[in-house]
Amino acid sequence: MRPRAASSTAVDDRPPAFRWRYVIGAFALATVLRFSYFYFDDLARQVHGTLLVRLLEEATGNIASALLFPIAVWAERRAPLDRGRWRRAWPMHLFGYVVYSLAHTTLIAAMRAVAFPLAGQGAYDYGSMPARYIMESAQDFFSYAMFVGVLTLIRVQQHLRDKERRAVELQRDAANARLESLSLRLQPHFLFNALNTISSTAYQDPVATDELIGRLGELLRQSLRTTDRQEIPLAEELSVLHAYQALVEARFGERVRFAFDVDPATAALGVPAFLLQPLVENAVQHGTALEYGNTNITIRALVRDGMLVAVVENDSAATFDAARTGTGLGTTRDRLALLYGGAAELEINGDGAVFRVTARIPAHVAAPTAAGDEHARAHR
Repeated sequence: MRPRAASSTAVDDRPPAFRWRYVIGAFALATVLRFSYFYFDDLARQVHGTLLVRLLEEATGNIASALLFPIAVWAERRAPLDRGRWRRAWPMHLFGYVVYSLAHTTLIAAMRAVAFPLAGQGAYDYGSMPARYIMESAQDFFSYAMFVGVLTLIRVQQHLRDKERRAVELQRDAANARLESLSLRLQPHFLFNALNTISSTAYQDPVATDELIGRLGELLRQSLRTTDRQEIPLAEELSVLHAYQALVEARFGERVRFAFDVDPATAALGVPAFLLQPLVENAVQHGTALEYGNTNITIRALVRDGMLVAVVENDSAATFDAARTGTGLGTTRDRLALLYGGAAELEINGDGAVFRVTARIPAHVAAPTAAGDEHARAHR
């Protein structure tokens, strides 16, 4: 069995695509231009009364060319000349040229034998046909070569466009794969931390452990709603965050306090899925002596200068060390760079009093979620 990759080669080598109305328009323009050339040549030579004759000659010649143009199309599709294939293709095109030239001269003679008497010009003298076939073959050579050349140019342009489109698709697929990898790094990281939190209470407080497991289940159900989407509305991200908040509060009680300052106008704006949860989780971890003291975590969201600004801060004695960026912060920064390039940034500040993480991304409304997709995620 041949490899399936061969099918992509066939797509790359698709025949030139053109529209017949453009072909007809090109032949009509050629008729006008050639008629003008020969008629005004007659006028320049002081030869008058040739308007109808020249018009009939050029019209029949170009109509015959248009009717026989499919010969060049047929030959080019069976023997393309691009990418060095002309060495194998020239016999086919030699045959196509000969057929085209013979048919073209014959058709011109037949059409003019009918058209000139009907136009009141009498019988048309085309001369000796053997000599006429030889004479017309020179002009037919250039006509046929032009037809095949244009078709080859179209084929090459299509190939370049296909190649460029595949390159863009490969880059997009690579970026999506990288984003998926980063998302997969975030979610197990969060889950392991949550399970560690639960295990720390398993022997000391079974009732609290049971509540934590319930909170974790609710958080996982909320998280499933964001699966398969790199970007979700901020309102959905906050739903996941509130579920995580419930898990933290069940574990630490009053020692961790949350405050939300979210502009309602930001609810529909798009953010990367799992943007805030790892930032809040990081704030919890940097909280001041959780076992012995309290920490306050504030989440803000607002629009400023066309950017959605999301801030997570807590009162922490920690200072920021750029060389020790953890999984949550490092992965979030990488995802922002992949999704928005240089248009987004993640700023981290820790001055020993407040630890603050600020994400800035272009403000835009998130794409709506199809009802079928939402239903499927809810029933996994």
